[in-house]
Amino acid sequence: MKTLIIFLTIVLGAFTFSCSSKNELTKGDTTDVLAIVDNTGNDQLTNLPNIDLYSSGRLKLIKTVNYRFEVKNVSKSTEAIEMAIKKYPAYISSSDLRLENPILESKITIRVQSEYFQDLLKDIDHQASFVNFRNVKTEDVAKQFVDLESRLSTKREVEERYVEILRKKAGTLKELLEAETQIGELHEEIEATISRINYLKDEVSYSTINLEFYQTISREIATAQDTSLAKQFGKAVATGWSVLTYMALGVTYLWPLLVFSCIVSFWYFHKKKTNKFKNIQAL
Repeated sequence: MKTLIIFLTIVLGAFTFSCSSKNELTKGDTTDVLAIVDNTGNDQLTNLPNIDLYSSGRLKLIKTVNYRFEVKNVSKSTEAIEMAIKKYPAYISSSDLRLENPILESKITIRVQSEYFQDLLKDIDHQASFVNFRNVKTEDVAKQFVDLESRLSTKREVEERYVEILRKKAGTLKELLEAETQIGELHEEIEATISRINYLKDEVSYSTINLEFYQTISREIATAQDTSLAKQFGKAVATGWSVLTYMALGVTYLWPLLVFSCIVSFWYFHKKKTNKFKNIQAL
């Protein structure tokens, strides 16, 4: 009996130790796993690149946005947008401010380095109290680059052949003159192709943001134009007095003509009266 009790005590102790070890191991493993996941997640969030939603990174895209929205104050929004532009490699290529009663509207065209296109748009978004439209367009010009570079390479090879002919003076005089003409034409075509490539490079490296933002100021205009009946009456009196003054000035300028008219009228009626008196005496 004593032996059985000792055996059960040993078995029970071993079982308790085993359970305790498993719990500690499980707890430790869980903590380690959570730490690994947490560290991995933090690393991923920290090292997450600024992804351009409008480009895959492999394409050559020209990005343009047409953006129209309403603002509370055009002047303050213009200042805020200009401050945002200064934060990035960007510049204003054109600007226009006009009032078409009752709308005060500003139009700004911005050129921004393509990597910061999305960031600048987010800053501008804060100014919009109501968005009319926000259209982002992308055009892939990678194929144009390939075609232009291929043509450029071909034209340069042909140009080099003609230059070699002139250098060696191989051929008749007519052929040499034709070679010179061809070199001139090829040179113009090469310059035009290079110019087109440079233009596309600029369009790809800098994106365009066409902004139209406006403020409705009908209340302010209505208040400014709201006049009382007394003011209107005073304005009418002033206008009438001005008309009377101009008439008096006109009479003053024309006094010689008026005096002459009076003399002629007096002479005419006097002569008419005299002739009538003579006719009565003759009867």
